[in-house]
Amino acid sequence: MRSSLLLLGLERSERQKGVNPMKFIHTADLHIGKVVNEFSMLEEQKHVLQQILTIVKEEKADGLILAGDIYDRSVPSAEAVVALDQFLREATKLGIQIFMISGNHDSPERIGFARSILEDKGLHIEGMIRGNMNPVAMEDEYGTLNIYMLPFAKPAIIRHLYQDETIVTCEDGVRKIIEESGIDANNRNLLITHHFVTNTGKPPEQSESESNLLLGGAENVDASVFEAFDYVALGHIHGPQRMGRDTVRYSGSPIKYSFSEVFHKKSVTIVELKEKGNVTISVRSLVPIHDMRKIKGTLDELMKEEVYSQADVNDYLHVTLLDKQELFDPMGELRSVYPNVMQITFEKNERKEHENSVSIASTQNKTIYEHFRDFYTSVAGEELDGEYETCMKAVIEEIGGDIG
Repeated sequence: MRSSLLLLGLERSERQKGVNPMKFIHTADLHIGKVVNEFSMLEEQKHVLQQILTIVKEEKADGLILAGDIYDRSVPSAEAVVALDQFLREATKLGIQIFMISGNHDSPERIGFARSILEDKGLHIEGMIRGNMNPVAMEDEYGTLNIYMLPFAKPAIIRHLYQDETIVTCEDGVRKIIEESGIDANNRNLLITHHFVTNTGKPPEQSESESNLLLGGAENVDASVFEAFDYVALGHIHGPQRMGRDTVRYSGSPIKYSFSEVFHKKSVTIVELKEKGNVTISVRSLVPIHDMRKIKGTLDELMKEEVYSQADVNDYLHVTLLDKQELFDPMGELRSVYPNVMQITFEKNERKEHENSVSIASTQNKTIYEHFRDFYTSVAGEELDGEYETCMKAVIEEIGGDIG
């Protein structure tokens, strides 16, 4: 394999002339087959995978990195398997090297199926941890670049592999594998891994669509563990971000998978590696078929043409309704204009805890009317007045209550 990769590097040099850095497209957390609020994301995923292939061609990349959570479930649907197969088939036709690892959502055995056969096609897969990492070596004008792949594994698996009872956390396990793999920090090294990486204990910015790996902080792996690597391509967190230094990065997921991600700018990370320690990072944006947005207003307001014509009505929406009265089938009415409404909430139900709690002291010496007024305010989010207040006072007086 190494000799064929060396040939690839020489051909690239002849083709492009001059000194060119090794270039990779880094993405992760495809979650192919994911369903969000009963909406299949498969067409969105196919759309963005085609964009990634286009970026690979336009950037004249040498490699594509898929850093885990390839599928959304350990047993993916047939449609999800077909979508990945088509994507990888097209990617291999580009003459690039592809590096793919499993994440916590994947089945290591399924991801790693036929790995030895696929290497001949330039597709390098690590579904499960097998012990020490063996790098894939790529050659360019700057020399050798060693690419290491470290899929997600629980500490118990690594503890068993090395027969080391001191391995309790993910960081213990990752550190053990790196130490035992004999990595020379003087060489150019790139690592692909799928873990919950922290920066001196500070966690990454998370979203609702990510699942916890382990409990009690055992999932944490500090970025300092990766000092031997020029670039660390991370998967698991859906928002693109650096962890400590610029060259330890989450690419983020290619599309939005929860409403906590509405402000994310989805992209792929472009990594160029020159001589040792010289790494350039940039991003290319990804555009979905339908965006994921939040909108707010009364039902009548949101159904007006001057409102819904301002944006794509086919976007995936979380709608917050400001109506005070009960509504009949608001979801059905909204979907007659906005077909991809995923969630509805009512602002009157979105109360802060301190607004919903009333201390015992504050309830003493209050009249029936005052109790009801406070209750109404906590539920409706506004003061009791006008017609509602007059009606309530009349009812309380009729039963002989004190209105104060």
